[in-house]
Amino acid sequence: MTQENSFKSLLQKSRLPENFIGGAGGIKLPTKPSYGKLSKQRFSRIHPGEEYKFPIYVVEDKESGEEYLATPDMAPHLGRMAQAKILRLAVDNAGTPKLIAEPIIDQSAKTTLWTTTMREAIERAENEWVRIESNMESQQYFVIVAAADLGEPNWPNQSMDKLIEAVFLGRVISHEDHPLIQQLQGRV
Repeated sequence: MTQENSFKSLLQKSRLPENFIGGAGGIKLPTKPSYGKLSKQRFSRIHPGEEYKFPIYVVEDKESGEEYLATPDMAPHLGRMAQAKILRLAVDNAGTPKLIAEPIIDQSAKTTLWTTTMREAIERAENEWVRIESNMESQQYFVIVAAADLGEPNWPNQSMDKLIEAVFLGRVISHEDHPLIQQLQGRV
């Protein structure tokens, strides 16, 4: 048999059958959640349960692009970088989980349209499928509600603690010797 015929024979043996469904069996592990805002392209729902609301300080290091969580006793060392937020569980219409940071509106702080429209989107997403679009001209998010019933969300089985751990493991500022605090204080 020539090398060309041998390859053709191997290629034919490698062809997937027409009734191929995909997968090789086994147990599908939960999808690892991401962190961010509601999607611009996919519709999302927010879990309304109190067990999926986690108030915490979120720190965005814009220079490195990293997001951290911070313990309350580290917030004074981080200044305005430490923002009080409520982590919320969202899931998009493809079933992908995401942690969303809901702004906490401080009565003494100035509230922007970005903050209020994000909170409105999150509140609405507790009962309806929504997506958001940034509108730079009006300095706010537009909230788009799904035109059709997309069904009930497929929530992950993990607890909020486990979801947060999956996203932020190794990115919690809990001591004064954290590199970001050292950088802010000019110690490095």
